[in-house]
Amino acid sequence: MFSFSSLAVFATVAFSAVSAIPLSTPIGDLPLPPLPNLPAVPSVPGLPAVPAARGLPDISAVDGLLNGLPAGVPKGLSKGLPTDGLLRRADAPESIAVILTAVHEKLVPVTNQLKFVTSGNVTLDAVAGPIGEIKDILTGAVVSLQALIGQPVEVILASVGSTVQITVAELAHLLAGVIVIVFEALGAVVTVAGGAIDKAVFDLLVTVGWALGTLLSLVFHLVGGILAELISVLVPLLHTVVPFILHLNIATVISLLHL
Repeated sequence: MFSFSSLAVFATVAFSAVSAIPLSTPIGDLPLPPLPNLPAVPSVPGLPAVPAARGLPDISAVDGLLNGLPAGVPKGLSKGLPTDGLLRRADAPESIAVILTAVHEKLVPVTNQLKFVTSGNVTLDAVAGPIGEIKDILTGAVVSLQALIGQPVEVILASVGSTVQITVAELAHLLAGVIVIVFEALGAVVTVAGGAIDKAVFDLLVTVGWALGTLLSLVFHLVGGILAELISVLVPLLHTVVPFILHLNIATVISLLHL
Protein backbone atom coordinates (compact mmCIF):
# COMPACT_ATOMS: atom_id res chain seq x y z
CA MET A 1 0.00 0.00 0.00
CA PHE A 2 1.17 3.54 -0.75
CA SER A 3 2.14 4.97 2.72
CA PHE A 4 2.48 8.50 4.11
CA SER A 5 6.27 8.04 4.30
CA SER A 6 6.41 7.42 0.58
CA LEU A 7 4.45 10.60 -0.01
CA ALA A 8 6.91 12.57 2.13
CA VAL A 9 9.89 11.30 0.14
CA PHE A 10 8.14 12.06 -3.12
CA ALA A 11 7.35 15.60 -1.98
CA THR A 12 11.00 16.24 -0.91
CA VAL A 13 12.38 15.05 -4.22
CA ALA A 14 9.89 17.06 -6.20
CA PHE A 15 10.58 20.24 -4.23
CA SER A 16 14.35 19.84 -4.67
CA ALA A 17 13.97 19.41 -8.38
CA VAL A 18 11.73 22.44 -8.75
CA SER A 19 13.90 24.69 -6.58
CA ALA A 20 16.88 24.03 -8.87
CA ILE A 21 15.07 25.42 -11.94
CA PRO A 22 15.62 29.13 -12.75
CA LEU A 23 12.58 31.33 -12.10
CA SER A 24 12.66 32.62 -15.69
CA THR A 25 11.96 29.19 -17.17
CA PRO A 26 8.59 29.16 -19.00
CA ILE A 27 5.87 27.06 -17.40
CA GLY A 28 5.57 24.90 -20.48
CA ASP A 29 9.28 24.00 -20.26
CA LEU A 30 9.21 22.94 -16.65
CA PRO A 31 10.23 19.29 -16.20
CA LEU A 32 7.68 17.07 -14.55
CA PRO A 33 8.86 14.85 -11.73
CA PRO A 34 8.50 11.11 -12.31
CA LEU A 35 5.35 9.55 -10.87
CA PRO A 36 5.87 6.91 -8.22
CA ASN A 37 4.84 3.35 -8.90
CA LEU A 38 1.26 3.00 -7.65
CA PRO A 39 -0.29 -0.36 -6.91
CA ALA A 40 -2.64 -1.63 -9.57
CA VAL A 41 -6.35 -1.06 -8.92
CA PRO A 42 -8.05 -4.45 -8.54
CA SER A 43 -10.65 -5.16 -11.18
CA VAL A 44 -14.32 -4.87 -10.25
CA PRO A 45 -15.99 -8.26 -10.37
CA GLY A 46 -18.70 -8.56 -13.04
CA LEU A 47 -22.23 -7.75 -11.89
CA PRO A 48 -24.94 -10.29 -12.64
CA ALA A 49 -27.21 -9.39 -15.52
CA VAL A 50 -30.62 -7.96 -14.55
CA PRO A 51 -33.18 -10.69 -15.19
CA ALA A 52 -35.97 -9.86 -17.58
CA ALA A 53 -39.22 -8.79 -15.90
CA ARG A 54 -41.75 -11.57 -15.82
CA GLY A 55 -45.41 -11.20 -16.61
CA LEU A 56 -45.16 -7.80 -18.32
CA PRO A 57 -46.92 -7.62 -21.70
CA ASP A 58 -45.21 -6.70 -24.90
CA ILE A 59 -46.12 -3.03 -25.43
CA SER A 60 -45.94 -3.37 -29.19
CA ALA A 61 -48.61 -6.05 -29.02
CA VAL A 62 -50.92 -3.76 -26.99
CA ASP A 63 -50.44 -0.95 -29.50
CA GLY A 64 -51.38 -3.33 -32.26
CA LEU A 65 -54.65 -4.23 -30.53
CA LEU A 66 -55.59 -0.59 -29.97
CA ASN A 67 -54.80 0.37 -33.53
CA GLY A 68 -57.01 -2.46 -34.75
CA LEU A 69 -60.18 -1.08 -33.13
CA PRO A 70 -62.63 0.59 -35.51
CA ALA A 71 -62.78 4.37 -35.46
CA GLY A 72 -65.30 5.89 -33.08
CA VAL A 73 -65.49 2.90 -30.71
CA PRO A 74 -64.16 3.61 -27.20
CA LYS A 75 -61.07 1.50 -26.58
CA GLY A 76 -62.40 0.48 -23.17
CA LEU A 77 -65.23 -1.50 -24.76
CA SER A 78 -64.93 -5.05 -25.98
CA LYS A 79 -67.22 -7.38 -27.84
CA GLY A 80 -68.02 -9.14 -24.59
CA LEU A 81 -69.73 -6.09 -23.06
CA PRO A 82 -73.21 -4.86 -23.98
CA THR A 83 -72.93 -1.67 -25.99
CA ASP A 84 -76.60 -1.20 -26.83
CA GLY A 85 -77.41 2.30 -25.64
CA LEU A 86 -73.82 3.13 -24.58
CA LEU A 87 -73.08 4.46 -28.03
CA ARG A 88 -76.52 5.99 -28.50
CA ARG A 89 -76.41 9.38 -30.17
CA ALA A 90 -76.73 12.25 -27.74
CA ASP A 91 -79.25 13.99 -30.03
CA ALA A 92 -81.52 10.94 -30.40
CA PRO A 93 -85.16 11.67 -29.43
CA GLU A 94 -86.67 10.33 -26.24
CA SER A 95 -88.10 6.82 -26.45
CA ILE A 96 -91.74 5.86 -25.92
CA ALA A 97 -90.87 4.57 -22.43
CA VAL A 98 -89.24 7.84 -21.42
CA ILE A 99 -92.13 9.91 -22.79
CA LEU A 100 -94.91 7.85 -21.20
CA THR A 101 -93.11 7.69 -17.85
CA ALA A 102 -92.79 11.48 -17.78
CA VAL A 103 -96.43 11.91 -18.85
CA HIS A 104 -97.68 9.69 -16.04
CA GLU A 105 -95.64 11.59 -13.45
CA LYS A 106 -97.09 14.90 -14.69
CA LEU A 107 -100.66 13.56 -14.72
CA VAL A 108 -100.71 12.32 -11.12
CA PRO A 109 -101.22 15.65 -9.32
CA VAL A 110 -103.59 17.19 -11.87
CA THR A 111 -105.86 14.16 -12.23
CA ASN A 112 -106.12 13.95 -8.45
CA GLN A 113 -107.87 17.32 -8.53
CA LEU A 114 -110.71 15.82 -10.61
CA LYS A 115 -110.97 12.69 -8.46
CA PHE A 116 -111.97 14.79 -5.47
CA VAL A 117 -114.77 16.81 -7.05
CA THR A 118 -118.14 16.81 -5.34
CA SER A 119 -121.67 17.23 -6.57
CA GLY A 120 -121.52 20.80 -5.34
CA ASN A 121 -118.55 21.86 -7.47
CA VAL A 122 -118.91 19.88 -10.69
CA THR A 123 -119.05 23.04 -12.75
CA LEU A 124 -117.30 24.18 -15.88
CA ASP A 125 -115.25 26.69 -13.92
CA ALA A 126 -114.16 24.06 -11.41
CA VAL A 127 -113.00 21.44 -13.90
CA ALA A 128 -111.77 23.64 -16.77
CA GLY A 129 -108.37 24.26 -15.15
CA PRO A 130 -107.40 20.62 -14.50
CA ILE A 131 -108.90 19.50 -17.82
CA GLY A 132 -106.82 22.09 -19.67
CA GLU A 133 -103.65 20.92 -17.92
CA ILE A 134 -104.34 17.29 -18.80
CA LYS A 135 -104.88 18.19 -22.47
CA ASP A 136 -101.63 20.19 -22.53
CA ILE A 137 -99.68 17.26 -21.06
CA LEU A 138 -101.11 14.82 -23.61
CA THR A 139 -100.57 17.24 -26.51
CA GLY A 140 -96.95 17.74 -25.48
CA ALA A 141 -96.47 13.97 -25.41
CA VAL A 142 -97.87 13.70 -28.95
CA VAL A 143 -95.29 16.22 -30.17
CA SER A 144 -92.50 14.22 -28.50
CA LEU A 145 -93.77 10.96 -30.01
CA GLN A 146 -93.87 12.50 -33.49
CA ALA A 147 -90.09 12.96 -33.25
CA LEU A 148 -89.75 9.16 -33.16
CA ILE A 149 -91.28 8.65 -36.61
CA GLY A 150 -88.62 7.13 -38.86
CA GLN A 151 -86.27 6.30 -35.99
CA PRO A 152 -84.78 2.78 -35.60
CA VAL A 153 -86.55 0.38 -33.27
CA GLU A 154 -83.70 0.49 -30.72
CA VAL A 155 -84.41 4.20 -30.25
CA ILE A 156 -88.22 3.91 -30.29
CA LEU A 157 -88.34 1.07 -27.76
CA ALA A 158 -85.34 2.01 -25.63
CA SER A 159 -85.90 1.66 -21.90
CA VAL A 160 -85.75 4.60 -19.53
CA GLY A 161 -82.09 3.71 -18.90
CA SER A 162 -81.51 3.48 -22.67
CA THR A 163 -79.52 0.24 -22.31
CA VAL A 164 -82.07 -2.35 -23.47
CA GLN A 165 -85.35 -2.47 -25.36
CA ILE A 166 -88.59 -2.72 -23.42
CA THR A 167 -90.80 -5.77 -23.85
CA VAL A 168 -94.36 -5.84 -25.14
CA ALA A 169 -95.64 -6.38 -21.60
CA GLU A 170 -93.67 -3.40 -20.29
CA LEU A 171 -94.98 -1.16 -23.07
CA ALA A 172 -98.54 -2.33 -22.37
CA HIS A 173 -98.22 -1.43 -18.69
CA LEU A 174 -96.79 2.00 -19.51
CA LEU A 175 -99.70 2.73 -21.84
CA ALA A 176 -102.24 1.35 -19.39
CA GLY A 177 -100.84 3.59 -16.66
CA VAL A 178 -101.54 6.70 -18.73
CA ILE A 179 -104.94 5.55 -20.05
CA VAL A 180 -106.21 4.45 -16.64
CA ILE A 181 -105.14 7.54 -14.74
CA VAL A 182 -106.83 9.82 -17.29
CA PHE A 183 -110.12 7.94 -17.58
CA GLU A 184 -110.32 7.39 -13.83
CA ALA A 185 -110.26 11.17 -13.43
CA LEU A 186 -112.83 11.71 -16.18
CA GLY A 187 -114.95 8.90 -14.75
CA ALA A 188 -114.90 10.51 -11.31
CA VAL A 189 -116.48 13.65 -12.76
CA VAL A 190 -119.08 11.64 -14.70
CA THR A 191 -119.94 9.55 -11.63
CA VAL A 192 -120.37 12.53 -9.32
CA ALA A 193 -122.36 14.59 -11.83
CA GLY A 194 -124.51 11.66 -12.91
CA GLY A 195 -127.25 12.23 -15.45
CA ALA A 196 -127.37 15.91 -14.56
CA ILE A 197 -123.89 16.59 -15.90
CA ASP A 198 -123.60 19.90 -17.67
CA LYS A 199 -123.20 19.46 -21.44
CA ALA A 200 -120.27 21.88 -21.49
CA VAL A 201 -118.52 19.80 -18.83
CA PHE A 202 -119.26 16.58 -20.70
CA ASP A 203 -117.90 18.00 -23.96
CA LEU A 204 -114.76 19.14 -22.15
CA LEU A 205 -114.19 15.62 -20.85
CA VAL A 206 -114.60 14.26 -24.37
CA THR A 207 -111.84 16.55 -25.68
CA VAL A 208 -109.45 14.93 -23.20
CA GLY A 209 -110.49 11.49 -24.43
CA TRP A 210 -109.79 12.51 -28.01
CA ALA A 211 -106.35 13.87 -27.05
CA LEU A 212 -105.56 10.54 -25.42
CA GLY A 213 -106.83 8.74 -28.53
CA THR A 214 -104.36 10.73 -30.65
CA LEU A 215 -101.50 9.70 -28.35
CA LEU A 216 -102.56 6.05 -28.46
CA SER A 217 -102.89 6.09 -32.24
CA LEU A 218 -99.37 7.47 -32.63
CA VAL A 219 -97.88 4.86 -30.30
CA PHE A 220 -99.62 2.10 -32.28
CA HIS A 221 -98.19 3.53 -35.49
CA LEU A 222 -94.66 3.49 -34.07
CA VAL A 223 -94.85 -0.14 -32.95
CA GLY A 224 -96.82 -1.60 -35.85
CA GLY A 225 -94.75 -4.78 -35.90
CA ILE A 226 -95.93 -5.83 -32.44
CA LEU A 227 -99.36 -4.18 -32.48
CA ALA A 228 -101.53 -7.32 -32.30
CA GLU A 229 -99.58 -8.69 -29.33
CA LEU A 230 -99.58 -5.29 -27.64
CA ILE A 231 -103.37 -4.91 -27.85
CA SER A 232 -103.91 -8.41 -26.50
CA VAL A 233 -101.87 -7.55 -23.40
CA LEU A 234 -103.12 -3.96 -23.03
CA VAL A 235 -106.91 -4.34 -23.14
CA PRO A 236 -107.23 -6.58 -20.04
CA LEU A 237 -105.32 -3.94 -18.07
CA LEU A 238 -108.02 -1.36 -18.84
CA HIS A 239 -111.07 -3.22 -17.55
CA THR A 240 -111.75 -0.69 -14.77
CA VAL A 241 -112.01 2.29 -17.17
CA VAL A 242 -113.62 0.67 -20.23
CA PRO A 243 -117.13 1.72 -19.03
CA PHE A 244 -116.00 5.37 -18.93
CA ILE A 245 -114.44 5.14 -22.41
CA LEU A 246 -117.71 3.75 -23.76
CA HIS A 247 -119.87 6.27 -21.86
CA LEU A 248 -117.91 9.22 -23.23
CA ASN A 249 -118.01 7.52 -26.63
CA ILE A 250 -114.33 8.17 -27.44
CA ALA A 251 -114.54 6.62 -30.92
CA THR A 252 -110.79 6.68 -31.59
CA VAL A 253 -109.94 4.73 -28.45
CA ILE A 254 -112.86 2.35 -28.92
CA SER A 255 -111.77 1.59 -32.48
CA LEU A 256 -108.06 1.21 -31.70
CA LEU A 257 -108.68 -1.16 -28.79
CA HIS A 258 -111.51 -3.05 -30.50
CA LEU A 259 -113.81 -2.41 -27.51
